[in-house]
Amino acid sequence: MKKLLIALFTLSFIAMPSAQAETPVIRIVDKAHTNFDGTFRNNELAASLLPNGKLGKLVFGLTSSKRTFVIDAALISEVENMADGYTFGGKEDAAGSQTARNWLFRLRNVVAYNDVVALPFGNPDEKLVKSLAPSELKFYSLYAQAKLQTSLKRSVSAQNGWGSGTSRLSYPFIKTYSKNRRLLTGLSTISTSSEITDVRARLAVVMNPLLTREDRAYFSYNAHIAVDKLANRLKVIPGRYQITSKTVKLPITLVNNFDTASVVSVSLIPMNSRMQVENINNITVAAKSRQQILVPVDVIAPGSTLVLAQLMNSKGQLVGQVSKLNLTATIIDSRVAWFTTGAAVLLFLGAVTQSVRRVRRSRK
Repeated sequence: MKKLLIALFTLSFIAMPSAQAETPVIRIVDKAHTNFDGTFRNNELAASLLPNGKLGKLVFGLTSSKRTFVIDAALISEVENMADGYTFGGKEDAAGSQTARNWLFRLRNVVAYNDVVALPFGNPDEKLVKSLAPSELKFYSLYAQAKLQTSLKRSVSAQNGWGSGTSRLSYPFIKTYSKNRRLLTGLSTISTSSEITDVRARLAVVMNPLLTREDRAYFSYNAHIAVDKLANRLKVIPGRYQITSKTVKLPITLVNNFDTASVVSVSLIPMNSRMQVENINNITVAAKSRQQILVPVDVIAPGSTLVLAQLMNSKGQLVGQVSKLNLTATIIDSRVAWFTTGAAVLLFLGAVTQSVRRVRRSRK
């Protein structure tokens, strides 16, 4: 019995190091350095990628021991943009581009035989994203996984729960984020343009726990500008129209400045009962084009009517921004028209008669 206890104790002692040993985790994350249009806000990233920089120390000089790399694909995308050549302050930074290429080369080498986990794109506060839009957290994870696999040229996993830190995004900016997210997810139901998908993924950077108060305000405003520009590329053109008959087909214009065609319907809602306007369904708008369509309008009474025009997807959901169509009907009653026409004819005949009399007098 004594020998058995000694043997069990010895085995447990031998097994203890392997049981307690944990694979070191290296987190390659940072706050965003580029604006939503792809330009660099500052040049801090170049210095950080140097061997003695914050991000450089994470990949240069590592030993060959086993590690787990937890990586934000948004950061890697920024480094790739820098490696391809970039300008800052109106000047090309060749040294920064070379630094980015060196760092990427080293990163791909050190992760080659280690586990790699892709964080949700932009490294957002996962708890906050889950409370605002659980489906969007899944989108950020899948988008990041695809991006990181392309960048590292190998398979990576995408698992929630690896995030660290808490975002202190205030309520006004949370409201702005939610509005931008709904606008982009709506546009993605009528357009397959990668531009929409890319900006939708980058919205997550506003919830990165590493952002300062100034950073959160800056990127929230920057995201709003970018989303507004995107929404204006696929919409109904606003305008003013003068209507002079009870029934008319109103020419309105749809614009699609994306690189893919879209199939849309148009919702037309008059703000009063002076006019009746019909919706238009299933219109294909070619890429990079403007298309005019005719909308039936029935005038009930003269006056002005504001019509709210907005695109709809195949499910009948309103998508994108609202455009305003100002319609003014100036219709004259038929009896008044006949009376006015008759009076004009009589005046014309009277003028002819006077002219004839003057000619006869002049001859005499």
